[in-house]
Amino acid sequence: MSNEKFKISSKSLLITTGVCIAVAAIAGFYTYNKASDQLNAEIIGNNKTTLSAEATTETHVNAEQTNIAKTENTTDTETEVIESAIAPEVEVVEDAAVTPQVMVRPLNGEIINSFSNNELVKSKTLNVWKTHDGVDIAGALDEKVKSMTSGKVTKVYEDPMMGACVIIDHGNGLEGYYCNLSKDIPIAEGQNVSAGTIIGMVGDTAESEISEPFHLHFAVKKNGEWIDPIALISGEGS
Repeated sequence: MSNEKFKISSKSLLITTGVCIAVAAIAGFYTYNKASDQLNAEIIGNNKTTLSAEATTETHVNAEQTNIAKTENTTDTETEVIESAIAPEVEVVEDAAVTPQVMVRPLNGEIINSFSNNELVKSKTLNVWKTHDGVDIAGALDEKVKSMTSGKVTKVYEDPMMGACVIIDHGNGLEGYYCNLSKDIPIAEGQNVSAGTIIGMVGDTAESEISEPFHLHFAVKKNGEWIDPIALISGEGS
């Protein structure tokens, strides 16, 4: 009987011990789960805070970058205003060679011999057939002769056949020849003249045209070719 009671007591003790261990295990597992859940919640909270802070920082940085881009992305009008404010104004000077010039007749007399345009005409003085490469404009002896337009005097000389002469470079390929002048020429080589500047007086120095009335022999070359000076002055020639 005593042995049976001892067996029953031992069995009860074992059961009680097992139950306690089970309860302790359950309690430990519950405590672990609770602590784990709390830890996870803290970690998630911290991550959310970190992510929120990073997102805020990124948004701030992007906003700053956007502002910078907007500042640099100026319009064409703004750029022109800025450049005009910085760059000094540059005066544009038109090229005199391509600017239309005022043309005047060197002498306001009658045309007694016209431009022959490479055709042969008979010279009254020389009694030969030859081209007449300019025009003869009648005028009184010592009447003032004017420059056709602005230019630079390139030569003042005496020709054996055409007498006292002045050559003026009028620009744009034009050269004016003013011949049969009196020997008293008031301008010099290298001098700049304007349209209407007095360059000499009507003379009788041209031996090849001495039989003609007093006149100015006026001729013009363009790019080395003789052209009709009257047509040029009137705008009909080029």
